[in-house]
Amino acid sequence: MKLAANYSVAAAALVQSGQVALDYFKCPAWPDLILQAQTILPVYVHFPLQVGWGRGDALDGETGGPADWDKIEWLLAQTGTPYVNLHLTPRTVDWTTIPVDTADPAHVETIAQALIRDVQAVCHRLGPERVVVENDHHNARQHLRPGFLPSIIARVVDETGCGLLLDLGHARISAHELDLADRDYVVALPVSRLREIHVAGVRRLEGEWLERIEAIAPDFAHRYAHHLGDHLPMTGADWALLDWAAGQIRGGAWAEPCIVTLEFGGVGPLWELVGTPDELSQEITGLRQALSTRATSRCTPETRPKAHR
Repeated sequence: MKLAANYSVAAAALVQSGQVALDYFKCPAWPDLILQAQTILPVYVHFPLQVGWGRGDALDGETGGPADWDKIEWLLAQTGTPYVNLHLTPRTVDWTTIPVDTADPAHVETIAQALIRDVQAVCHRLGPERVVVENDHHNARQHLRPGFLPSIIARVVDETGCGLLLDLGHARISAHELDLADRDYVVALPVSRLREIHVAGVRRLEGEWLERIEAIAPDFAHRYAHHLGDHLPMTGADWALLDWAAGQIRGGAWAEPCIVTLEFGGVGPLWELVGTPDELSQEITGLRQALSTRATSRCTPETRPKAHR
């Protein structure tokens, strides 16, 4: 497994000073930022692609329109990113007649078919071996509940042949929303098709953390106050879940992923404020120790992320 972290000014400085060791930076699909990050480390792209609208294509979550496949292909060639990721996020705006928290079997089937249709189209374009779907978590304002049910995620992977991007922070939030234990939720996912893992701390946005965020992004703080949020420093529960997941991989119960990524901090005033460089250094060091990262990787030479110096 290789170790990556969200690109940020703080992460770049830590790498350049030799305080932490990373194999890759994870970057959003922003060409200028990617070129900047590639002067320091190889980069892989995390695309803002969503599926679940049922139109047989991915949706660009940043532009609100269909995916720009010419741009995506350029970014894949520029970076050697091994997988195109798709967020399983059926949107309320596309399904206005379905209640956001629906458990109606007919509604669940409708959403399942929409997700499969969209993911199949991307697999047909790129090949299923180059596509991963990410478990997201329920957003009562934007995304329908069936999209984060583990049975539906497993079905999408099974019927399309793609891989799984397991986001442990999202899994913890989803498990809480479904009143499940974290591990029960995760083992119901298709971990035999694991290709990538995202790790981040999950905390309720209140107290010190709410105050930090209110200082820079009051609208965001108001929207998510007193709800569970991720991309924050790891808690004891987060480390425990990661240690268990790493054991499942080492023991052969799960597939070995190509990359494990720390999603703490990032680009922009909000994420730059969330964690100090010292906190980020501690998180990266702890993650490497927890994983006992090996030199081997599922990434093939043809699709391994590239550095440009």
